[in-house]
Amino acid sequence: MAIGLGAVLVLLGGWALWVALGASRDLGEVDEQARAMRDALVQGDAAGARSALAAYQEAADSADDTTHGATWSVFGALPLVGDDAKGVATVAEVLADVGRDGLTPVVDAADLVTAESFQPVEHRFPLDRIAALEEPAARSEKAFDTASRRLAAVDPTGFAGPIRTAFDGLRGLVDDARGTLQSTYRASRLIPRMLGEGGDRNYLLVFQNNAESRSSGGLPGSLSLIQARDGKVDIVRQVDMAELGATPGHPVLPLSTEERDLFGEILGTIGVDATLTPDIPRSSDLIRARWQQVEGQRLDGVLYVDPVVVSYLLTAIGEVPVPGYAPITAGNVVRRVENEIYALTPGTQAQSDYQEAVAKAVFDVFSDGYGNSADLIRGLVTGVEEGRVRMHFFADEAQREIAGTRIAGEFVDRTDGPPVVGVYVNDAGPTKMQYYLRQKAELYSRSCSGGRQELGATLTFTNATPGLADQLPDAITGEFFPGNRTDPGQQLLVVYVSAPVGGSVDEVRIDGQSTGDPTVSTYAGRQVATIGVLLDPGQTQTVDVVLHTAKGQPDDARLEMSPGAAPGSSNATAPSACRVR
Repeated sequence: MAIGLGAVLVLLGGWALWVALGASRDLGEVDEQARAMRDALVQGDAAGARSALAAYQEAADSADDTTHGATWSVFGALPLVGDDAKGVATVAEVLADVGRDGLTPVVDAADLVTAESFQPVEHRFPLDRIAALEEPAARSEKAFDTASRRLAAVDPTGFAGPIRTAFDGLRGLVDDARGTLQSTYRASRLIPRMLGEGGDRNYLLVFQNNAESRSSGGLPGSLSLIQARDGKVDIVRQVDMAELGATPGHPVLPLSTEERDLFGEILGTIGVDATLTPDIPRSSDLIRARWQQVEGQRLDGVLYVDPVVVSYLLTAIGEVPVPGYAPITAGNVVRRVENEIYALTPGTQAQSDYQEAVAKAVFDVFSDGYGNSADLIRGLVTGVEEGRVRMHFFADEAQREIAGTRIAGEFVDRTDGPPVVGVYVNDAGPTKMQYYLRQKAELYSRSCSGGRQELGATLTFTNATPGLADQLPDAITGEFFPGNRTDPGQQLLVVYVSAPVGGSVDEVRIDGQSTGDPTVSTYAGRQVATIGVLLDPGQTQTVDVVLHTAKGQPDDARLEMSPGAAPGSSNATAPSACRVR
């Protein structure tokens, strides 16, 4: 009897193992085919995407059937592996649903919708192709939103380590896909209107200069007025922000007490200081008011870019001729726009002329459809993630489409998202010395109590000015510029560090030394510490900041930092100490 029972148990164990291995193989095949499908879609291979989708669906359905069979039900009732079995079953079901409802519309549209489908020709974008993406993107977004909510409802704390890791990874992928589809859906609705469907649109393209830091990334220098009509886009006027003048004692818009205390009246009286605030909607209002005061044209929106994201685009486009000047490339555009032009031409008009010429040359080749479309899109997406591409619309309906997304660049007092710590860098020279600034920030969650996190931020600033800094031209060092507060080669920075909404900035140390009680103001419902950093040539300073979130903010915190003149970004997410991993 014992031998017979043992044989039965061995057979049952072998059957259970076979079932588990079958589910594992199916889920592995799902992962492989999902990657193949992604690659095919990126390459515009509609047939390859359909083939991968069919294989994905077959494997996902098989895994779903296996994990909802009688044997798997037994697994779910066992004390040691029950949570894992139920979790795998949920994953298999979600993947099957995504394959049917989320991926099918995207692949069905692959013949029509590829990166090249949106490529402009002679400054005209194909509005009909862009609009055609709205319906499949909406269907896919709905499916991924459902999948995200189902996975969020699962408590993974009882999962074994490998299964927990795989589950967390899947949640991240589904959330990323949902975010991408949300952006695609918004874009398909918004872009046709933005590009002049149903009426002309006017946008101001602001070319920000990272050599003179501002909270949003750089000094707003070259301004290009873009007119869009039925998908055709053209630059119709260019001026330098300095040409719009200043209005000492008379801000172009009323400033709040918070704004005056934190940024000074210059936020509203000097055009190049409109981006001292990290809030892109506010900067855009100030820039529009000044533009309309001087130039008179109505504006529908403002688009911000910098030379670094231009270098990302030139990686896809290649060398671009600039009429009257040497060609620019991905490898030299930042150096030439932010540094060399100031060394070679002492006159501000010549500097402005060059920066405007570069902005127009790049705009023209982009609008003529040059470059690999997929690489261009990747470059723009990277620019958005790094804070180098921002946009604001003045029509409420259009602005609602991007509100809450990275490209909107909002400094908000809402608590419906993750806790955000901001690090915003401003030149206080004034100089063009931040071309030589190397900046880095790291954020980490130190502890958690009652859903309130203690956060630590470490900021590192290095003045990488080359030798003989005192021989740099005045146009770079700011020497003899009215109000200059630095010696040649020095960099004087005002750094704003903002706490999450409802949180606090509690301690600041510079190179390990306490600064006493930090200087803290309030802006848009968030505490903001003001920190001064003076760097001699070659000097590095480290700033450590201790912050707290509000209670009930246990999610991973996000770090946002002003983009600088060097490629890359410190923008990142810090794993929460409130979560068991």
